[in-house]
Amino acid sequence: MSENPQADATPAPFPFPDGPMASPPPEFARRRAVCPLSEVTLPTGDRAMVAVKHADIQQIMSDDRRFSRDLSAPDAPRLFHNLLMLEDPTILLNMHGEDHLRLRRILASAFTPRRAEQRRPEIQESIDAVLDEMEQSGRPADLMFFAYKLPTRLTCRMLAIPEEDAEQLLKWVSAWLSFSMPREELDKAAADFNDYVVALTRRRRAEPGDALIDHLISARDVDDRLSEEELVSTIRTLIIGGNETIANSISRMMFTLLRQRDLWETLQKDRSLIPAAIEELLRHNPPGGGATGLMRLATEDVELVSGAGTIRAGQAVFTPLVAAAYDPEAFPEPEQVRFDRPKSPSTMQFGAGRHFCLGVHLARTELELMLTALLDRFPDLRLAKEPEDLRWSDGSYGVTMLELPVVW
Repeated sequence: MSENPQADATPAPFPFPDGPMASPPPEFARRRAVCPLSEVTLPTGDRAMVAVKHADIQQIMSDDRRFSRDLSAPDAPRLFHNLLMLEDPTILLNMHGEDHLRLRRILASAFTPRRAEQRRPEIQESIDAVLDEMEQSGRPADLMFFAYKLPTRLTCRMLAIPEEDAEQLLKWVSAWLSFSMPREELDKAAADFNDYVVALTRRRRAEPGDALIDHLISARDVDDRLSEEELVSTIRTLIIGGNETIANSISRMMFTLLRQRDLWETLQKDRSLIPAAIEELLRHNPPGGGATGLMRLATEDVELVSGAGTIRAGQAVFTPLVAAAYDPEAFPEPEQVRFDRPKSPSTMQFGAGRHFCLGVHLARTELELMLTALLDRFPDLRLAKEPEDLRWSDGSYGVTMLELPVVW
């Protein structure tokens, strides 16, 4: 294979089209076989490399010295124009180097496994309340509606946000992840969202309690604590990630389980499989789709471990997680859902390297309790529509389900 198979004269547009029912883009499998490192053209017109092998994606995501997340330069490549989530240099996702490490150290105390376990009762209480509403709503019920309602309710409780503000929060989250809204509307949404979080932190300082927001306000690393801007940015990010990621994880997991009924029956018989099932379901049908991943800049020439080629200093490279998750060298028969897959290699659905998700323990706890509750309360749950008739979104960062009607 040539050292630089990526040198195409006319790079293909990226993201690649998804397969049926938001399944992984077929182009990933083709490129994995013939050009596992290649150049593409992003929606902004910028160019970037795309790696599609698990070993290469793990190498890139884990190497924080030679692959930087600092894309703050005006001429740095962008995946989308007008995407607030990827424009904000103050959020942890977009930081690199010492500032990123310092912020993680301060926040780590609020996101330990122990704190996630301590929150089990309030998570369970929220799940029970949401499923009560679902049961009372009548059949068919839209599970997508309740998939959003649960993390929104939890986010409000953990951040001491009045529940009546939940609908407005979801509108701001939607704007933060949209690349199709007019710029004027995006800027207004960003300013209003920021003002709301600033007012929220001021109220909580005046009346502190024991919610997650209070731990964030008091979090420190030795004598260092979050600046006001960092605190506001962190809370804003938690509202976005705590809603969108969890809602779409729940909906895609349930779509897979109800579409492949034998999987649902397997978990009904053996609940000890639930933690492994969550990891496998997230691998098989991850939230976001084929464009989910992070861009990085190479700080020096790096030869990829698979032998696919070399990423040159200054080149941007995108690491689509679903491409890694469907690499048969890492996951034999990747199209199959197998709850007995080994724990290694990692699916990387919660990241890798220094950008590994801080909220992973909380997210796993929420997903585990939600899946258990659905199995307990709705053993006969099934889809109310044919899978191919369900509607999916467009125009935002990550493809989501627009509906998931179910009966029981």
